[in-house]
Amino acid sequence: MKKSLIVSFSILCLGSAMTYAAEQHYSNAAIGKPGVLENVTRTVEIEAYENRFSPSEITVRQGDTVRFIVRNTGEKKHEMMIDTMQHLREHAKMMRLHAHMEHNEPNQVTLAPGEQKELIWQFTHAGVVDFACPMPGHFKGMRGKIIVEEK
Repeated sequence: MKKSLIVSFSILCLGSAMTYAAEQHYSNAAIGKPGVLENVTRTVEIEAYENRFSPSEITVRQGDTVRFIVRNTGEKKHEMMIDTMQHLREHAKMMRLHAHMEHNEPNQVTLAPGEQKELIWQFTHAGVVDFACPMPGHFKGMRGKIIVEEK
């Protein structure tokens, strides 16, 4: 009885996390859309390491398609996720509950120590777009801003 209760609870938690992940989409109206390599207008290198991104502030122009080359030079697994601060906070909260959840969204990359990946994004609206590492214990310090200047 006890074993089946634990299994049932585990399945329920996993199902909740998967439902959340399936319903949790980046807020493209506010932050832009996935970019295409052929349309890249600029490349930005970002270093992710223990509780920091460098640079943590980037300026681009509305309409730019940016190729982010993100390199994890730290000792821990990190993510770079582009979204609104509200969605980043929600995602960080979910990651605290389900730390081993895997992602496959176009607005984020997950990096093991020493790994490098690309994220290509087109910034369609002027304003400020946020990015962060939503991994448990990282979110408070690993944040940055992308300032999107009007054309």
